This record gives sequence, structure tokens and C-alpha cells, in this order.
Amino acid sequence: MADIVSTGVVWPNYAAENVSKASKKDTQLGKDDFLKLMMAQMQYQDPLSPMDNSQMIAQMAQFTSVEQLTNISNQLTAMSQSLGNSSGLIGKLVSWVGETKTGNYDVNTGKTEVIQTIESGLVDSIIVRSGTHYVKVGGKEVELSQIQQVENAPVPEEPSEEEGSHSNSGAGNDAAGEGAGAQ
Repeated sequence: MADIVSTGVVWPNYAAENVSKASKKDTQLGKDDFLKLMMAQMQYQDPLSPMDNSQMIAQMAQFTSVEQLTNISNQLTAMSQSLGNSSGLIGKLVSWVGETKTGNYDVNTGKTEVIQTIESGLVDSIIVRSGTHYVKVGGKEVELSQIQQVENAPVPEEPSEEEGSHSNSGAGNDAAGEGAGAQ
């Protein structure tokens, strides 16, 4: 039997990334597809009875409409992911599901045991990494899509008037006493 010899030839078309791209079929027609169809129609039209000018203008108007709708869709997507929308969370109290791996393994599933808890905290800042928005809560970064609840931050209670008047009068007396003793 012949031995198998590796030639070191690499087939770039068989890379996992290329195979996954080829397997995903896009069923939507975009502006490029529309333009290709229109150009093919013009190229293969009957020279003895060419396309009517009004038909040509109507198709160009449709092409322009498709292009503008695509642009509007892209702008709406960018707006929904804008930093301005997320920045409203700064200073708010947010809650999310946190997971803690215990290190114990479940024999039946062969997976590590995970305990889910509800965590919360005040949002310090917003971070955008590779188009994904994260809120920074203390030392943790939580993806915006994982947040389950947003609340106004609790307002710290101010000291009552009685407590404030006692501390002020005491401070005034000490200052007066020091002043009199210094003379």
C-alpha cells in the first residue's frame, strides 16, 4: 500500500470561515442585486423593440428608493446602538443575572455547577468594544443586553434639622471658646 505524503498544500477555500460564509445564504435582495438585474435586462433586451423610456425611469426610481431605504435602515441600526442612548444609564441602579461556577461537576451532565444570582449596582460608565455596549459597575463590565432592570439610584437621606442645628451650635461654641481663651 502507498504511504500518504503531506505536500503542505493549503486550500484557502476550505478554511472554516470560508465554509461558514458559503453555507449562509442571504435571501434578501439588496441594491447591488437590483442593479445587476437591471443591467442584465438592458444588456439582453431585444434591439428591435427596446425598453420604453418611461419603464427605464421607473426602474431607476425604484433603484434609488431601494438605496435610500437601505441607508435609512443602516442609520436606524446605528442610532439604536449609539452611545447617547446608553449614556442615560450612568448613575442608574441596574440589575442582571450573575453566574458563579462552583468548581463542582455534575456527573450526569459532565458540566460544572453554575449558581445564578441577581446582581446589581450603580453604573459608573459606558464602554463600547467592537460595537457592543457594556455598563461598568464597580469592577465589572456587563453587556447591555444582559441588564434586566433599571431603576433610579436611591437618594441619600439628609440629616434632620434637629441633628443639623445641634452640630452647628456646638461648633459655634467651640470656636467662640477658643477665641476667648486665646486673648
